[in-house]
Amino acid sequence: MNSIKKISFVGIFSALATLVMFLEFPIFPQASFLKYDPSEIPALIVSFLLGPGVGMFVILVKDILFFLMKSGDPVGIAMNAVLGMSFVGIAGLIYHRNKNRVTAIKGMIVATLFTTAFALGLNALIVPLYFKAPFELYLKFFPFILAFNLVKFGVDSVVTFFVYKKVSSIFKLETVEGRSNNG
Repeated sequence: MNSIKKISFVGIFSALATLVMFLEFPIFPQASFLKYDPSEIPALIVSFLLGPGVGMFVILVKDILFFLMKSGDPVGIAMNAVLGMSFVGIAGLIYHRNKNRVTAIKGMIVATLFTTAFALGLNALIVPLYFKAPFELYLKFFPFILAFNLVKFGVDSVVTFFVYKKVSSIFKLETVEGRSNNG
């Protein structure tokens, strides 16, 4: 793929990730600050197609754009970026070692579990410092943080699993057509 197509593709998927980040909704009423959005799905698709570094770049772009357009919370958006990059980076790295369905599933499972554990640790550090709250507040929300991240990255994985093949086939078709037209 030439660099212009790659840049265009990354730009489109970064814009898509930013737009779907606005589709946020709480999963647990008791922890309404934990809002699900499907913005890691376009980034994970890019990670599988073009590599984990490019997928992580999409995460960074969408979080910066979302921060500038809507969020006034630099800590929350930074946590979103770090966790999103962790998820798409790990899944993409594992998938790129041996590109097949089994490796994709393994990558998404490992990334979901690692990122969930990372989110628990990050929240244990950030909640008391940022909210100036006792550690007991973190412990109170621990089950919600655990469940939220398992659900979030699990749903992102399942959706990506079902749409990736279609997106990648369109992407490969365009690449093949582009080559046949050019020479």
